[in-house]
Amino acid sequence: MNLLALGKAPRAFCSQIMLVMKLTAFLLLTAALHVSATGVSQTLSLHERNIPLSKLFTLIHQQSGYSFIYDAQLLKGVPKVSVHVKNASVEDVLNTCLQGQPLSFVIEDKIITVRQGPLPVPDAPPLPAQTVRGTVLDESGKPLVGATVYLKPGNHGAQTNTDGVFVIGDVPPGAYTLEVSYVGYITDSRLITVNGNTVEVSIALKPGDNVLKDTVVVTALGIRRSARSVAYNVQTLGSNSVNDVKDPSFVNSLAGKVAGATINGSASGIGGSTRVVLRGVKSLTGNNNALYVVDGIPLPNLFTGQPSGLFSGGDGGDGISNFNPDDIESISVLTGAASAALYGSQAANGVILITTKKGIAGKTRVNFNTGFTVYNPLVLPKFQDTYGADAAGAYDSWGPKITQSTGYKPKDFFQTGNNFTNAINVSTGSEKSQTYFSAASAQARGIIPNNDFHRYNFTARNTSSLFNDKLNLDITAMYLSQDQQNVPGQGQYNNPLLPIYLFPPSDTLANIKNYERYDPTRNFKVQYWPYGDLGFEAENPYWIINREQFDAKRERFLGTVALRYNIAKGLNVVGRVKYDNSNDVYTAKLYASTSGFLAGGPDGSYTIGNDNGKQTYADLMANYTTDFSNFNLHLTVGTSILDNKTSGDTIGGPLLTVPNFFSLVNISPANMTIKQTVQQENQTQAVFFSGTLGYKQRLFLDLSARNDWSSGLAFTNHASIFYPSVGLSDILSDEVRLPSFINFAKLRASLSQVGNAPSPYLSNPVYTISGNTLQTYTTEPFTTLKPELTTSFEAGIDLHFIHDQFGLSATYYNANTSNQLFGVSWPAATGFSGYYVNAGKVRNEGVEATLGWYGGRIGALSWSPSIAFSLNRNKILRMLPPFTDPVTGKLTSEDSLVAASSGGYEMVLAKGGTTQDIYANGLEKNANGTYVTDANGLPIVDNTHFTKVGRATPDFNLGFNNVFAYKNFSLSFLIDTRVGGKVVSATQSILDFYGVSKATADARNAGGVMFNGKLLTAESYYKAVAGASGGSTGAMALYAYDATNVRLREVSFGYTFPGKWFSGKVERLKLSVVARNLWMIYNKAPYDPESVASTGTFYQSYDYFNQPSLRNIGINLNVSF
Repeated sequence: MNLLALGKAPRAFCSQIMLVMKLTAFLLLTAALHVSATGVSQTLSLHERNIPLSKLFTLIHQQSGYSFIYDAQLLKGVPKVSVHVKNASVEDVLNTCLQGQPLSFVIEDKIITVRQGPLPVPDAPPLPAQTVRGTVLDESGKPLVGATVYLKPGNHGAQTNTDGVFVIGDVPPGAYTLEVSYVGYITDSRLITVNGNTVEVSIALKPGDNVLKDTVVVTALGIRRSARSVAYNVQTLGSNSVNDVKDPSFVNSLAGKVAGATINGSASGIGGSTRVVLRGVKSLTGNNNALYVVDGIPLPNLFTGQPSGLFSGGDGGDGISNFNPDDIESISVLTGAASAALYGSQAANGVILITTKKGIAGKTRVNFNTGFTVYNPLVLPKFQDTYGADAAGAYDSWGPKITQSTGYKPKDFFQTGNNFTNAINVSTGSEKSQTYFSAASAQARGIIPNNDFHRYNFTARNTSSLFNDKLNLDITAMYLSQDQQNVPGQGQYNNPLLPIYLFPPSDTLANIKNYERYDPTRNFKVQYWPYGDLGFEAENPYWIINREQFDAKRERFLGTVALRYNIAKGLNVVGRVKYDNSNDVYTAKLYASTSGFLAGGPDGSYTIGNDNGKQTYADLMANYTTDFSNFNLHLTVGTSILDNKTSGDTIGGPLLTVPNFFSLVNISPANMTIKQTVQQENQTQAVFFSGTLGYKQRLFLDLSARNDWSSGLAFTNHASIFYPSVGLSDILSDEVRLPSFINFAKLRASLSQVGNAPSPYLSNPVYTISGNTLQTYTTEPFTTLKPELTTSFEAGIDLHFIHDQFGLSATYYNANTSNQLFGVSWPAATGFSGYYVNAGKVRNEGVEATLGWYGGRIGALSWSPSIAFSLNRNKILRMLPPFTDPVTGKLTSEDSLVAASSGGYEMVLAKGGTTQDIYANGLEKNANGTYVTDANGLPIVDNTHFTKVGRATPDFNLGFNNVFAYKNFSLSFLIDTRVGGKVVSATQSILDFYGVSKATADARNAGGVMFNGKLLTAESYYKAVAGASGGSTGAMALYAYDATNVRLREVSFGYTFPGKWFSGKVERLKLSVVARNLWMIYNKAPYDPESVASTGTFYQSYDYFNQPSLRNIGINLNVSF
């Protein structure tokens, strides 16, 4: 006898596992992975050719811990075997390798006894076809819906239903490879034997996070590919990434989870837009936000108005936040140009691909999700409550100490916001037709009173197979209705935070809560505000939130029809058409006695606007896939057309004779102003090609090309633009012998060129309407216009090591964007106000990396941590070239220009600098660098010289995500870190000027402020350096802060109730406690540096009475029937 045994079989442990297996399938998975974590595995991955059975037994023992007992004489004369399996069970491997051999085996606990068995009967009658059924789960035991299951060889396949169950019928007897794949998870392959009985399997897929070797990813045009074949970085997240801890704009939930992405939520709070920049700011004057693509089709850019200075207001929202996150199946982020090259002139800023859910064959399934969260401010400025006003009725806090507290605190103005969400989806269908329907609502109120948000979503989708599966038809319809009321804005106009923050702590809000009083001379109530406008057009904060009403309504419809016809094996044709129609109506009602500067008159004002956007997209593609010799080939050839139409009108003016009667008939025609009239249309037509050639499934060549014809380049000699891309990837672990701890290694590199489409009508004259007057185009038409071009190179490595438990993906990239568009002013004598020029060059260079551990397990407790790291270095290599002034004839050069300014804050574009450099004014100094003072020894603010104080972009970002599971409990949390960068707070300077900040109280308590060797009173110092008045914010260089911050971004703690508790009426019920922005662990700025006033290119680092970012805590319930 030959006994191979390296250890004692854990009998007590296995007995415990058997008991647990009788309870739930989830605990069966937990037990199996526990054994794996102790150093052995009950599933095998073997790739051996022509080896003796004795070696096979040794390999099985090394991977599984099973011991073999057999007589060596039995193996004499037994043919050698070949085995190629992944994640196969011990029993399946032995059944396959011993098939046809005169041997049999018995497994008891962890011991396998091999003995002589009967020879196969050559003419046994064939067994009838049988059924293969099973369940596909994730590591926590949650069903994976829509996983793809194939049996090889043959053409047997299925998809899992909402319970993760699949059924494949009419399977002839024999040995098969069962392959299960799901986006974002490692593909599982295992051997099964169909021998006359129904085969039952349970499969737990491990998360891929794109660093694992067999992950399926979604790429450009919605094409699904194996991650091992792509030559660029693709990061995939499941629907749980945006649904476990919900945000009204689901894109905010991606922060900290995607390497290479900078994600900032708007300071407008609930319903505000989100800024997503991938691999740095590339365009100096154009769009820098990522392109969103849903089911392979690009979405229009629906970003509306964005704040741009001291006096501008709210964020108008975006388009992507309109979507129902419960409709999302997966999200793929293409951070680089090569991965997005098939989108041509839209691809320079990277792409976020969203794949939506569809119906699953099987019995009707219903999923219901409801959640309730409450909101509070996360970071507020530090106020003082020690000193009051210096005189009765004064609106400052430079007076004596308060002897009797009024209890006033600025945070008392805020209310507890909340968000109540409900979503239901129904999936049903047969093998030939599947239907998906969903409805969702979000009812929210902000932390500022009278700020409300309502959204309703409806989706219907049907997928059908016709004509013996030759034709596939996919029809989707989505409808959205959204209403936003009084979206908070930044700046000093129509903003209640300015008078609230400056309110003296010796006073009480009770004195002004009655914001309107009857005026006998006007015979109606008017605003009560005894403090004057303070030089800011300040008003009663309660009047602002109740009598300055802003409402924005949106209705949006999206319809998509997709057809795929299978012409022959490996050849199909796909045609898709999408129509997207959004209609926005917004009104502004300012009641009588609102500031005359804002309303335009004493009786109030009324403005109404309408914006309509229509996008039509269509494409036609032919796809061909074939294998020959050691090669496999996939080709796509197609054409597309994208048509965008935008129209809008905004009219309004001061009310005429009837105060507070908000109608256009109550506006004098002489005073009615056509504030905006827009009619635009642009169209892009394209042809494209994509090809992937693989050699032995280890070496892959990617080629793509696209040619765009854009109407924005009409009347120029660059109407046709070509965008190429080439990439190469090599599975290094299949080529050379690597250290034993490395299970998988892949090298990849790509080179591409993509564009950023220019704004329309730059090359031909247009007319504008301003103040009821038709005005001609005064900028010289740009007939040599060229689109911005981004030439990008990236190289990366993907590793999978230490028994496939760890995964690392790292990418280096270098992208240069040229043909930047500048506007240059000309003297009036030329007949034009200016002209455009293509010039300038911007480089973005950086590293993005993800690291995950997928094998952390101690008994029933599992831990899956992952890290996302991003580092980007941005530099302006060139600005404008020298040019000759047409009037003076002088040669002029512009190596820098001010891109954004507000008071003492500027964002300056300069050669050698970055696209996000911050400049600020400081205190006046003489030639020796000594501070200049006035006659009283006080500092003097220098409003003529601005110095660089830093940049808005961070040195690097780091997200640390953790997922724990213990039996039916789950816990996840995300720590998000931003290191470096600067922000500027004009809010803080004005708080200092008015004496309401904690810093001013501390200075008074310390006896004053030491400046230039002289002790100054706190009041004189801060009034000198802050210098606040309308349009002025003091020395902003003193109010620049380090933007480094560390926060607990997300937390979710849940329990999944076993379905058996509900007698089969409920299949799954999970209750979770969730939180977002729960704890700001580290932050030196007086506000949240990640909250931005604008989601455009500039003003991200500037705070001017922005609404605080939100902390939310709530509960979520998910039920499946």
